[in-house]
Amino acid sequence: MKIKGTILSRIGWIYVLMLLGAVGIMGKVLFLQFVEGEEWRAKADSLSQRSRIIPASRGNILDSKGNPIASTIPKFDLAIDPNSIGIKSEDYQAELPGLAKGLAELFGDKTAWEYENMIRKANKSGSQYQILKRGLSYSEAQLVKQLPLFRHGQFKGGMILTQKNTRVNPYELLAKRTIGYVQEGQSGKMIGIEGAYDTQLRGKSGMRNEYRLGSNNWIPTSSENFVEPRDGFDIVTTIDMNYQDVAEQALYELLVDKMAHHGCAVLMEVATGEIKAMVNLSRRKDGTYDEIYNYAVGERHEPGSTFKMPALMAALEAGYVELDDTVDTFDGEFSFYGSPVRDSHIGGYGVIDVQTVLEESSNIGMARIIENCYKDNPQLFINRLFAMGLKEKTGIEIEGEYYPKIKSPKDTNWNKTTLPFMAHGYELEMTPLQILTFYNAIANGGKMVAPRLVKGVKYHSHHEKSFGPKVIKNSICSKETIKKARILLEGVVQNGTAKNLQTKAYQIAGKTGTAVISHGRSGYLNDKGKKDYRASFVGYFPADKPAYSCIVVVTKPQKQYYGNKVAGEVFLDIADKVYATDLKLHPNLSNYSWEPVPDNPSMMAGNKESSRIVLKSLGIPYSNSQDINTYASVENINNNLVLKKLDFQPGIMPDVTGMGLSDALPLLENEGLKVNVSGYGKIIEQSRSPGEQIVPGQIIDLILKLG
Repeated sequence: MKIKGTILSRIGWIYVLMLLGAVGIMGKVLFLQFVEGEEWRAKADSLSQRSRIIPASRGNILDSKGNPIASTIPKFDLAIDPNSIGIKSEDYQAELPGLAKGLAELFGDKTAWEYENMIRKANKSGSQYQILKRGLSYSEAQLVKQLPLFRHGQFKGGMILTQKNTRVNPYELLAKRTIGYVQEGQSGKMIGIEGAYDTQLRGKSGMRNEYRLGSNNWIPTSSENFVEPRDGFDIVTTIDMNYQDVAEQALYELLVDKMAHHGCAVLMEVATGEIKAMVNLSRRKDGTYDEIYNYAVGERHEPGSTFKMPALMAALEAGYVELDDTVDTFDGEFSFYGSPVRDSHIGGYGVIDVQTVLEESSNIGMARIIENCYKDNPQLFINRLFAMGLKEKTGIEIEGEYYPKIKSPKDTNWNKTTLPFMAHGYELEMTPLQILTFYNAIANGGKMVAPRLVKGVKYHSHHEKSFGPKVIKNSICSKETIKKARILLEGVVQNGTAKNLQTKAYQIAGKTGTAVISHGRSGYLNDKGKKDYRASFVGYFPADKPAYSCIVVVTKPQKQYYGNKVAGEVFLDIADKVYATDLKLHPNLSNYSWEPVPDNPSMMAGNKESSRIVLKSLGIPYSNSQDINTYASVENINNNLVLKKLDFQPGIMPDVTGMGLSDALPLLENEGLKVNVSGYGKIIEQSRSPGEQIVPGQIIDLILKLG
């Protein structure tokens, strides 16, 4: 009985303890539910719900004709969740070999066995994310969706496609540094047009709420919580990619031939300051050239003889000298306060007039002219230079420009030799773009306009804002001095150091420059005890009616270093090709009056804006039908040309015969087609029939023919 009582007592205590435990648990549940409930529900929601930022599509950067030179395209990372709870076991076992085979055939980087083995290992280890391939194109992503197992979708097939927008430059090296880039993060750099207009290009991100479905699967909670992203604006630049290509090729060939360290070239429209081409090439250790730094904007250096023009203009404007005044240059060597100045011409030029001083680029002549005019009051010389606009930056939109570095007599590093050495381009520093801007003002009748790279902003083909020329100074000096300056610059090519740049078709005006490069404290000798040179040529064309100005600067050429033979040859190549292709420079063509013809010509279908521009420039009347979006057919109705809406149905193969490649290519690629092209001219044949269903990733062959 005693034992039985003890057992019952113990059971009673266990019962009491269990009851107390149950009460405690219930109390804790009630406490969590009503006291800490909100906090824990919020934490649960944070694990099962999220707000995901939807990045906006970055705007395009376009050339002056509207062609993309930097754009955003979608790229995809492909992964698999082999342990997705939605995958049926029978589907996984039956279709995995077919999936592996399809991946191997599509990408060609692994065998089917390797892909299958990779996925099975991930499945066995419990992995819910196994990367298969990065950087898929849109068409490849569409093909992946049709593969076995993956065709069941994300949840039931385990396929995970993550889209990442990638910035691409269709022209690759062309204008690479000018177009620029933006590096994300706190230490990110903002370079070129991409950096200068990042706010406009970036757009505004959207947002949506999602909840977790499975381990790595998230779906939107509802459309009400969705904020649409706003795409970035398109930036329309002044760059003409045809001229950019010409300038890049001309400079590249010269740099390779002369084994130069680096060089730059800028082509600018005289009246507007629009930069049509900007090239910057540097030599890498392996001997190749790339756009690494924008020398045209950011490299400030001693300009050498190209500064003789503004120096002489200061004396002409003050009335201190005239073109027919004479100066003795002696036998080619003269000492200023113990510092020798030499001319390149052996034996010197002797007594010559001021015009010949500039045409032959006499260092002694220029130094003596400026020394004689301003030695008693050198500040007047500096003031005159500043009055001509040489004190400030050009104001180019992109980052990296320095102020010109021009000494003043008040500076501690000013000495007796500073004035004569400044006269022929030393003891001061300017960038190539600043020098070009000054010469462009001479070509523009004295009006100094700011160089610019952007002409407008668009949003989905609609113009939002346009930028016109910006005037820095209405006149850098008197009309009389401008007239004399132009005579001098024409004389350099006709009679002086740039006679090799004469052409029969048109006349060039400009100035050569050959400067010894300063190496800082070590003076003008490099670490091998030799001199390095910088060759340049700056000017404009045609000389009688200037339309374009251009500067070419080549640093450390190895075989030859004179400005006329190095930089001048590049200038001539650029000018020749621009002159040959710009109809405005040929009055007999640009002023041609098109006579009306009885039967209006036929015209291929294509981009509506391009069609309008062609018809308008030819003076051919036309009318529009309504609701034309992007593409238009051109029909001859009762002897009148009519632009009609050209409908292309999504997913249906269009008829692109008769179109130009520039119109047809984006149309086909946007449908996920891979395009092979042969021939030149207009499209005369396509391999796939119009009207058939498009399967993304299909290949279509286009045959083009002139005529």
